[in-house]
Amino acid sequence: MVKKEAVNFGKYKWPTKSQRYKKTHHEPVRTIITRSQSASSGSFFHRVPAEVFDMILDKLSVRDISVLSMVSKDITRTVVDYISTLAWRNKTVIQHFHQPSYLEQKSTIEHYKTLGLLFKRCTLLLPTKDRLKFILGRFSQIPCFMLENCLAPDCVLLIPLQTLIAGWDELECHRVFNFLCELTNLLQKIEAVITAKPGAKWHQELQLRLFCRQVLLDPRPSQLERQFWLVQLLKPLPMVSQAHLLFILYGPLRPEVIPQPWHVENVARLLVLCGSNLCYTFLASKALSGRLTEISRLIVYIVLVCEKDGYHMNWPVKLVQQISKVFSTAPDKFCFIQELENMFSEVTREFFEFSVAGEVVQLSGE
Repeated sequence: MVKKEAVNFGKYKWPTKSQRYKKTHHEPVRTIITRSQSASSGSFFHRVPAEVFDMILDKLSVRDISVLSMVSKDITRTVVDYISTLAWRNKTVIQHFHQPSYLEQKSTIEHYKTLGLLFKRCTLLLPTKDRLKFILGRFSQIPCFMLENCLAPDCVLLIPLQTLIAGWDELECHRVFNFLCELTNLLQKIEAVITAKPGAKWHQELQLRLFCRQVLLDPRPSQLERQFWLVQLLKPLPMVSQAHLLFILYGPLRPEVIPQPWHVENVARLLVLCGSNLCYTFLASKALSGRLTEISRLIVYIVLVCEKDGYHMNWPVKLVQQISKVFSTAPDKFCFIQELENMFSEVTREFFEFSVAGEVVQLSGE
């Protein structure tokens, strides 16, 4: 049997019967969902009942909850509501902060660092003051959180606050300092301590030392950050009171023990951290008293600290220029510069001799 060909009429070709009834298979059409359409349709979590979502959060660790809180604004609000419940706070906020063993203490510190990270992520879109109020609301009922209620040097309850403010810029840190002063009456307590006789209010001195060191000074990773917080504490005070506060913060804890004298480099580093005004006033007063050898040695070590810690050398140069203006006559200025030059030579020689002595000891040991 001969297969029929399609009949042509003009330029058109009519299909055969087999072609006419042939089934056509359409490919599925791929659609693209835009971000706005996806948001309007709701995510998976929007379809989950609140009770079920709370059960999911109950199974997650604090670190996992902090990661989940960054998924969307709606999830953040849900997580904030969840961690604001009394049941979650009783379960998560450990009441025993002063752990006897090292392993327990280490575990508690890690737990509170994670809590601080959770609060930091949950409050990412809030103003600074609201973020601080948020963490205060979670811990305000715990005695260790307030300045006057805990004297344990290893208390870890302030770690969430340390984690929260880590990495904030200078403007935010100013707001943090003002908030803490308002919350704890910090400046008033500093004034009450430094106007009393040394040691008369040792209990308040210890509270002040622990709070300032644990929250503002010691946790800071860089010396520039520590300098910022130290300047905030010292700035409202006259020079004598600044010296008193520095002694409270960094002096010996036990009055019956005579501390070893500070190395000159440590004194120089403290002066650098105190800022230009205090450093200049301290050195200028010694210059007027004629203690040129002492201030020359301090200036040499200030230069060394600036080199070690990455400060710009313009600062010690300007400091020397300011101190030289203290002297009224040209011979006195020349004497000061000559003493400074001799001290540079002496300290350089000391370093060289120390280095050679160390190499000799190492060779003899081999």
